[in-house]
Amino acid sequence: MRFLKERELIEPVGDLTYICSDAGLAFLDEWREQYEPMSHLNGFLFKETAPLFWARLQLLVQVLSNMVHENHSFIPVQRNLDHQRFVKSWLKQHGKNLRKFSRELYEELHHCLDRLHGASPELFVMLLSGHERAGMTLSQAARKLGIDHYYAQFLFLDTLHYMMESARKEPFPLLNSLLVQEEQNESVLTNSTKMTWKLVRQGLTIEQIARARRLKINTVEDHIVEIASFIEGFSIEDYVTDEEQRQIVEAANSVHTGQLRSIKELLPPGFPYFKIRLVMTKWKRGDQHGNA
Repeated sequence: MRFLKERELIEPVGDLTYICSDAGLAFLDEWREQYEPMSHLNGFLFKETAPLFWARLQLLVQVLSNMVHENHSFIPVQRNLDHQRFVKSWLKQHGKNLRKFSRELYEELHHCLDRLHGASPELFVMLLSGHERAGMTLSQAARKLGIDHYYAQFLFLDTLHYMMESARKEPFPLLNSLLVQEEQNESVLTNSTKMTWKLVRQGLTIEQIARARRLKINTVEDHIVEIASFIEGFSIEDYVTDEEQRQIVEAANSVHTGQLRSIKELLPPGFPYFKIRLVMTKWKRGDQHGNA
């Protein structure tokens, strides 16, 4: 952030909250000419659950590959016991026909990746482990493909978010079974946000929560946005009126982008970023009206 601020590529709009400056937007335009676009990134929805989805998928692919080849002695790519327990439970739940489920999982993955372009499908596959095959690290895969390491990180996330979104909305039952289900969503909130969520359920306002927890208003607002991202049925009506929601959605449709700054420019002067973020969060969950 300091690096970007010194070059005037970003500008602050709140406590530890920044947007691209005009110079930053110009830099992004130059960047887009060099790199393929990443149109599937959705941190609003997947920032907390993507690592868990990837851990489950990576381990399941490795386990199925080795078991189909009747190899029961291998080092799991995921040492986390929770991930291992999940895969064991998944295998028990889906029966003993491992070849059938291996083929079905392969077909779902192939169908997802086949619709992507550029280096992202190959990068994703390089990271997978299987029978007599060790997956590469992200750095190793980036070097092999001849792309920048940091770009490879975002390209991988873009692919992962695309796969998760496909699993949510399309008939990919096996990939869908690896997602964090709605009833588990509260568990992915940060500890601080969980404390705020408890006070929200007690009917406290943002200002009251800030005073009670000795936090800045902006911090509590960040918590509210996080809650809207992961808690199914959470209503934002107490924070954004129906008319404000309508204005934000119309502005977003007009600019055909999720860029907050572009949306804000079409709204009345002084329109809070918090309300825009909140509506866009609910909107990207698939609720076009912003309300549960």
